[in-house]
Amino acid sequence: MLNVFLFVVLPYVALALFLFVTPYRYFSNRLTWSAYSTQFLEQEKLYWGSNPWHYGIIPVLIAHLVSVIAPGPMRAILGNQRVLILLEDIGQGLALLALFGCLVLLIRRLRTPLLRPVTSAGDWVLLALLIVEVATGVYMGIFIRGGPLWYLYTAVPYFHSLLVFNPQIEFVADFPLVFKLHAAGAFLIVALLPFTKLVHLLFLPIAFLRDPPILYRWRSPKTGE
Repeated sequence: MLNVFLFVVLPYVALALFLFVTPYRYFSNRLTWSAYSTQFLEQEKLYWGSNPWHYGIIPVLIAHLVSVIAPGPMRAILGNQRVLILLEDIGQGLALLALFGCLVLLIRRLRTPLLRPVTSAGDWVLLALLIVEVATGVYMGIFIRGGPLWYLYTAVPYFHSLLVFNPQIEFVADFPLVFKLHAAGAFLIVALLPFTKLVHLLFLPIAFLRDPPILYRWRSPKTGE
């Protein structure tokens, strides 16, 4: 029953939310689409958090996606043991970089009083999910070697079965708990993506060039003068 929920119910619910809520949010209030900039409130920790996070997570996500889109070429590449080990080590380094950046961003939110009023409950949930997602990926990279290869022969066929609405959970049902946590975290992030600031990754801000400038005013308590 747990496997059915994790690998059938949860991914389709996440996909439905992504496909229907995302365009609704875009067309109903596009100004909420982009991430709110907090750089003018605190910049130093943002630099050390945002840069490692983006430079680490983007190549890892691309690698996951390429295996799903082009499994044949990836089998040929990963069939060379030296290449497999090299790519696995590179991926592990990038994942550690992303984890470091995400932890810095979390500490920044916790220790900067100016950020608390502009931090929603969704921000905290999203940060926690991202940390768990990357941390479980790092754990698997350390203790379950050969990740790119077994991902290609297990998770990729499972994803393909989801896309044709014939989920074959036998590819992933017997995996260890850490993998199931990693998969559940990924589906939850996709489900929450339309409701959070992370949705900005889907949009190239070209259309914003036509929008009028936004005026920011600093609000402070009245001094009584």
